[in-house]
Amino acid sequence: MSRIAPGQDAGKISFNLINGTAWSLTEQDDNKHPWRTIVAYRGRHCPICKSQLKELVGQLGNFADAGVSVVAASMDTKERAQDSYDAWELGSLPIAYGMTTDFVERFGLYLSDALSDKEPETFSEPAILLFKGTTYYAGWIQTIPFARPSFEDVLKGIKFIQKENYPPRGKLG
Repeated sequence: MSRIAPGQDAGKISFNLINGTAWSLTEQDDNKHPWRTIVAYRGRHCPICKSQLKELVGQLGNFADAGVSVVAASMDTKERAQDSYDAWELGSLPIAYGMTTDFVERFGLYLSDALSDKEPETFSEPAILLFKGTTYYAGWIQTIPFARPSFEDVLKGIKFIQKENYPPRGKLG
Protein backbone atom coordinates (compact mmCIF):
# COMPACT_ATOMS: atom_id res chain seq x y z
CA MET A 1 0.00 0.00 0.00
CA SER A 2 1.40 3.40 -0.94
CA ARG A 3 1.86 6.19 1.55
CA ILE A 4 -0.60 9.09 1.46
CA ALA A 5 0.47 12.73 1.35
CA PRO A 6 -1.30 15.76 2.83
CA GLY A 7 -3.97 17.02 0.47
CA GLN A 8 -4.84 13.56 -0.84
CA ASP A 9 -8.18 11.84 -0.32
CA ALA A 10 -7.91 9.20 2.40
CA GLY A 11 -11.03 7.37 1.26
CA LYS A 12 -12.84 5.07 3.63
CA ILE A 13 -11.25 4.68 7.04
CA SER A 14 -13.17 2.86 9.72
CA PHE A 15 -12.33 1.59 13.20
CA ASN A 16 -14.20 -0.73 15.52
CA LEU A 17 -14.90 0.92 18.87
CA ILE A 18 -14.88 -0.83 22.23
CA ASN A 19 -18.55 0.11 22.75
CA GLY A 20 -19.55 -2.18 19.87
CA THR A 21 -20.05 0.57 17.29
CA ALA A 22 -17.70 1.90 14.62
CA TRP A 23 -16.08 5.25 13.87
CA SER A 24 -15.76 6.07 10.19
CA LEU A 25 -14.06 8.98 8.47
CA THR A 26 -16.84 9.10 5.89
CA GLU A 27 -19.75 8.87 8.31
CA GLN A 28 -19.13 11.99 10.38
CA ASP A 29 -21.63 14.86 10.21
CA ASP A 30 -19.92 17.33 7.85
CA ASN A 31 -22.09 20.20 9.11
CA LYS A 32 -21.24 19.55 12.76
CA HIS A 33 -17.72 18.07 12.37
CA PRO A 34 -16.14 18.94 9.01
CA TRP A 35 -12.76 18.09 10.56
CA ARG A 36 -11.65 14.74 12.01
CA THR A 37 -8.71 13.76 14.18
CA ILE A 38 -7.34 10.27 14.71
CA VAL A 39 -5.04 10.00 17.71
CA ALA A 40 -2.90 6.89 17.34
CA TYR A 41 -1.60 5.72 20.71
CA ARG A 42 0.87 2.96 21.54
CA GLY A 43 -1.47 0.89 23.69
CA ARG A 44 -2.30 -0.21 27.21
CA HIS A 45 1.37 -0.69 28.15
CA CYS A 46 2.21 3.01 27.68
CA PRO A 47 1.93 5.35 30.70
CA ILE A 48 2.60 8.40 28.50
CA CYS A 49 -0.41 7.41 26.37
CA LYS A 50 -2.51 7.44 29.52
CA SER A 51 -1.45 11.03 30.25
CA GLN A 52 -1.95 12.09 26.64
CA LEU A 53 -5.44 10.59 26.38
CA LYS A 54 -6.46 12.06 29.74
CA GLU A 55 -5.38 15.47 28.40
CA LEU A 56 -7.44 14.81 25.27
CA VAL A 57 -10.53 13.98 27.34
CA GLY A 58 -10.20 17.44 28.92
CA GLN A 59 -10.08 19.04 25.45
CA LEU A 60 -12.93 17.09 23.78
CA GLY A 61 -15.41 19.96 24.21
CA ASN A 62 -12.96 22.41 22.65
CA PHE A 63 -12.37 20.09 19.71
CA ALA A 64 -16.13 19.67 19.22
CA ASP A 65 -16.61 23.47 19.39
CA ALA A 66 -14.00 23.78 16.61
CA GLY A 67 -15.92 21.27 14.47
CA VAL A 68 -13.51 18.39 15.03
CA SER A 69 -14.58 14.78 15.59
CA VAL A 70 -12.00 12.79 17.58
CA VAL A 71 -11.17 9.10 17.95
CA ALA A 72 -8.23 7.42 19.71
CA ALA A 73 -6.96 4.22 18.07
CA SER A 74 -4.33 1.60 18.79
CA MET A 75 -3.25 -1.78 17.52
CA ASP A 76 -4.37 -3.29 20.84
CA THR A 77 -6.95 -6.03 20.98
CA LYS A 78 -10.48 -5.12 22.04
CA GLU A 79 -9.77 -6.46 25.53
CA ARG A 80 -6.60 -4.40 25.99
CA ALA A 81 -8.31 -1.28 24.60
CA GLN A 82 -11.28 -1.79 26.94
CA ASP A 83 -8.87 -2.23 29.85
CA SER A 84 -7.14 1.07 28.93
CA TYR A 85 -10.49 2.85 28.74
CA ASP A 86 -11.58 1.54 32.14
CA ALA A 87 -8.27 1.93 33.99
CA TRP A 88 -7.50 5.35 32.54
CA GLU A 89 -11.06 6.65 33.04
CA LEU A 90 -11.41 8.05 29.51
CA GLY A 91 -15.06 9.10 29.77
CA SER A 92 -16.62 10.04 26.44
CA LEU A 93 -13.47 9.56 24.32
CA PRO A 94 -14.19 7.06 21.53
CA ILE A 95 -11.61 4.26 21.79
CA ALA A 96 -10.84 2.14 18.72
CA TYR A 97 -8.87 -1.08 18.60
CA GLY A 98 -7.23 -3.27 15.99
CA MET A 99 -5.54 -0.53 13.97
CA THR A 100 -3.83 -2.36 11.12
CA THR A 101 -0.28 -2.29 9.80
CA ASP A 102 -1.76 -1.22 6.44
CA PHE A 103 -3.16 1.92 8.12
CA VAL A 104 0.16 2.55 9.91
CA GLU A 105 2.14 2.25 6.67
CA ARG A 106 -0.33 4.31 4.64
CA PHE A 107 0.03 7.31 6.96
CA GLY A 108 3.76 6.94 7.61
CA LEU A 109 3.45 5.96 11.25
CA TYR A 110 6.23 3.96 12.87
CA LEU A 111 6.07 0.44 14.23
CA SER A 112 8.07 -0.78 17.21
CA ASP A 113 8.76 -4.24 18.55
CA ALA A 114 8.33 -5.11 22.21
CA LEU A 115 11.18 -4.38 24.61
CA SER A 116 9.53 -6.32 27.45
CA ASP A 117 6.83 -8.92 27.97
CA LYS A 118 4.46 -6.14 29.10
CA GLU A 119 4.30 -4.79 25.53
CA PRO A 120 2.54 -6.32 22.54
CA GLU A 121 4.85 -7.96 20.02
CA THR A 122 4.41 -5.02 17.61
CA PHE A 123 2.68 -1.68 18.09
CA SER A 124 2.41 1.75 16.51
CA GLU A 125 4.25 4.76 17.83
CA PRO A 126 2.06 7.81 18.55
CA ALA A 127 0.60 10.15 15.97
CA ILE A 128 -2.13 12.74 15.56
CA LEU A 129 -3.71 12.80 12.11
CA LEU A 130 -5.96 15.61 10.91
CA PHE A 131 -8.53 15.33 8.11
CA LYS A 132 -10.92 17.77 6.50
CA GLY A 133 -13.71 15.51 5.40
CA THR A 134 -11.82 12.61 3.86
CA THR A 135 -8.81 14.72 2.84
CA TYR A 136 -5.67 13.98 4.82
CA TYR A 137 -4.62 17.42 6.01
CA ALA A 138 -1.75 17.14 8.51
CA GLY A 139 0.08 14.73 10.76
CA TRP A 140 2.12 14.92 13.93
CA ILE A 141 4.01 11.63 13.73
CA GLN A 142 6.53 10.35 16.28
CA THR A 143 9.19 7.65 16.35
CA ILE A 144 9.32 7.47 20.15
CA PRO A 145 6.75 8.02 22.90
CA PHE A 146 8.32 11.17 24.35
CA ALA A 147 7.75 14.93 23.78
CA ARG A 148 4.31 14.79 22.17
CA PRO A 149 2.55 18.00 21.13
CA SER A 150 -0.07 19.22 23.58
CA PHE A 151 -3.66 19.09 22.41
CA GLU A 152 -3.95 22.77 23.23
CA ASP A 153 -1.22 23.46 20.66
CA VAL A 154 -2.78 21.10 18.12
CA LEU A 155 -6.14 22.84 18.56
CA LYS A 156 -4.52 26.26 18.11
CA GLY A 157 -3.02 24.97 14.86
CA ILE A 158 -6.37 23.66 13.67
CA LYS A 159 -8.06 26.97 14.44
CA PHE A 160 -5.34 28.83 12.52
CA ILE A 161 -5.84 26.48 9.54
CA GLN A 162 -9.59 27.13 9.66
CA LYS A 163 -9.35 30.91 10.08
CA GLU A 164 -6.70 31.48 7.42
CA ASN A 165 -7.88 28.73 5.06
CA TYR A 166 -4.31 27.39 5.35
CA PRO A 167 -3.65 24.63 2.80
CA PRO A 168 -2.31 21.15 3.50
CA ARG A 169 1.49 21.24 3.46
CA GLY A 170 4.18 18.66 2.80
CA LYS A 171 4.84 16.22 0.03
CA LEU A 172 6.40 12.81 -0.04
CA GLY A 173 10.12 12.79 -0.66
